[in-house]
Amino acid sequence: MSHRRLFVYGASGHGKVVGDILLALENSEFAGFVDDKVELQGSNLLGRPVFGDGHWLEQECTRARIGVALGVADSFVRKRLFEQCLRWGAELVTLIHPKASVSNSANLEAGVVVMAHATINACARVGLGAIVNTGAIVEHDVDVGDFAHVAPNAAMGGASRLGNFSHLGMGAVVIQCVSVGSKTIIGAGSVVVRDMQDGVVAYGVPARAARSIESQ
Repeated sequence: MSHRRLFVYGASGHGKVVGDILLALENSEFAGFVDDKVELQGSNLLGRPVFGDGHWLEQECTRARIGVALGVADSFVRKRLFEQCLRWGAELVTLIHPKASVSNSANLEAGVVVMAHATINACARVGLGAIVNTGAIVEHDVDVGDFAHVAPNAAMGGASRLGNFSHLGMGAVVIQCVSVGSKTIIGAGSVVVRDMQDGVVAYGVPARAARSIESQ
């Protein structure tokens, strides 16, 4: 089988952290970055070049075996890039920082990124393209939905749930057995003590829905 070349799609802030995981893993396949912003193309990031845009990557997929790690924080953009890369024939890579702790019984789907000092405990599931960010805690039997984001130092108690495309803000807590719906944003430092519906912004201690989010 041919040698795979691995790219981080996204060369801004989140992409830097994803690239740093590959450097920490000493991954020899890591070729560089791809970004759709013209002003970033041709630059250098973390000692690796920023190549072209998505069209460039699509052409590379016709010539070589390509792996892609998602380096964009926006959940809906991640989904779009995930689907594009699959259509082009790229392999969506799951990355775990060497300083993260992930149970052998946890299920991490394609395209997941787990940052340094995060913990994912027994029988948890982390869905397609989701992010478990720096220092976050995902306890036993938790379900993190597709393209969801558990932000730095956020914590999810045992058997809790974060819906697809939802964002659990920095330092926020979802207590055990509580569910947060899809496309919902929980503000930084909030504590969710009862189920939260789909498509709202909620914050506070305890967290309460403040407004609805227009569907995307």
